[in-house]
Amino acid sequence: MKKNWLSWVNLSDVYEGKTRLLPAVLSVLPLYPVATVFNVPFIKGFKITADATLLYFALAVGASHIASALGNRIQKKIWPDWPHGSPTNRRLHPDNKLISVQQKNRWYHAIKDLTGLDIAQVIATGDRNEIRAVINDAVAELRSRFWKAPEAERLRLHNVDYGFARNLTGLRVVWLPLAIASFVGCWIRYVMLDDSILWPMISTIIALGTVAIAPILPSYVLSKADYYAESFFFTVVKLSKMRSRE
Repeated sequence: MKKNWLSWVNLSDVYEGKTRLLPAVLSVLPLYPVATVFNVPFIKGFKITADATLLYFALAVGASHIASALGNRIQKKIWPDWPHGSPTNRRLHPDNKLISVQQKNRWYHAIKDLTGLDIAQVIATGDRNEIRAVINDAVAELRSRFWKAPEAERLRLHNVDYGFARNLTGLRVVWLPLAIASFVGCWIRYVMLDDSILWPMISTIIALGTVAIAPILPSYVLSKADYYAESFFFTVVKLSKMRSRE
């Protein structure tokens, strides 16, 4: 079977498509009302030609990477000490009082079983930098191992949800100004030409909706990150138990 052109940029993957391309597409949709009232082709069909394929390819690559870059930017703002301050890493730190000592010891044992990295032993040395390093090494190795593991399906779903929430939040700098510009443009057109009020009303709803959700999205990212962390350690313990039964 011939490969879809999206596969060359890995956009045919569910994670890449939902977390990068979809937020980018959603970010430009607020322009639809103003493009309609000014008769500007917003979504135009292209003939299946080499040039069209190249254009789709360039737009998809550019949009997905912009979404990822802005997502990483907002991620760094939420957790300035990334990756050490991320929910997954923080749960393993000995000074985290929100997780019981018994639970952390359970995770340390499972992680040692899966990776050979002994976090508990490093904690006993009291070397803060080494503690942070070994925790991050363990999380990074486990994350790579879980990427395609059949037992990590729940984790992958939460990873996709987190990536979508993070990148959509990062793209606020795109879709919020576009929604406001669309609102202004639609009403200017309506006042000047006494045109239909339908699209100005739609643009108003979109603008009000974006203004309302923009400030609450960081907390949404936090909740999705917590769900990911919960699934991450569920998978750690699950695979450790499976390994012990082998």
